[in-house]
Amino acid sequence: MPFSLAAPPSFSSRRATASAEASTVRATFTVFDLLYVKQGCLYMTENGREFAIGSGQYLLLIPDREHYGHRPCEEKTELVWLHFLLPDYTVAPDCPASRQTVMEKEATYTEPIQYRLSIRQYGELKQRERAEQLLAQLVEPNVERDMDRPLRQLLLFVEFLWHLQKQELSVPSAAEQVSAAAVAYIERHFNEPITLEMLAKGLRFHPDYITRCMQKTMGMGFSRYLTYYRLSKAKQWLAETNETVEAVAKRVGIDDGAYFSRVFKKMEGMTPTEYRRMARRT
Repeated sequence: MPFSLAAPPSFSSRRATASAEASTVRATFTVFDLLYVKQGCLYMTENGREFAIGSGQYLLLIPDREHYGHRPCEEKTELVWLHFLLPDYTVAPDCPASRQTVMEKEATYTEPIQYRLSIRQYGELKQRERAEQLLAQLVEPNVERDMDRPLRQLLLFVEFLWHLQKQELSVPSAAEQVSAAAVAYIERHFNEPITLEMLAKGLRFHPDYITRCMQKTMGMGFSRYLTYYRLSKAKQWLAETNETVEAVAKRVGIDDGAYFSRVFKKMEGMTPTEYRRMARRT
């Protein structure tokens, strides 16, 4: 998602603690929202795409897109919430960034260097301690009404954006590469009777190593991510089709409809039928 910083962005910020009850109010704003979860997990949907933002992860909500909370928080969830405007930006598919693409125009004797940042919409913060220091400084209250604070906040915000950009320019670690390969494999084969052993054979890595990589980079292992992805697809088909619950279960690779319903209720807090009824009311 490339951003042009030809002119400075404007923004506001605050700390927040997510309610135990997810807000299902659908909203569309003309500003960017950057949500960073420091503790817990926040569940947000933007234009029908669901995100689970875990501890250490962030999500950029894009202007003029509908978003809402699709699931209540299951634990205490603390987040930093930034609202900002950009004078010029484009939304593009996620693709690897390089120093050549980020540097849009080199400096001359009469004009400064120009950068065009390319930042992912959803991701995990690297060098988390430094990133959280920047965010803490951004949202600290201006008790003394410091007249210089708006400018310092702006500089901190630009530094935070540059922090996000720099992590895109780094070479992915071995754990990140293995996790990305595992996710791609799961999303290709989720509707099949897939197992961790099959995944390990497909990737040619030991199952324990894959599990450690996924836990380290995503906070969840093979089984949890497979279930999460299957249910995300099931919810889409429950809302958009008239297929029976059993048929939807089979489409996501679960042959036992009763087991599917139990897992669905455990994860979503309602049965598939109740979810379909709710989705079609909204």
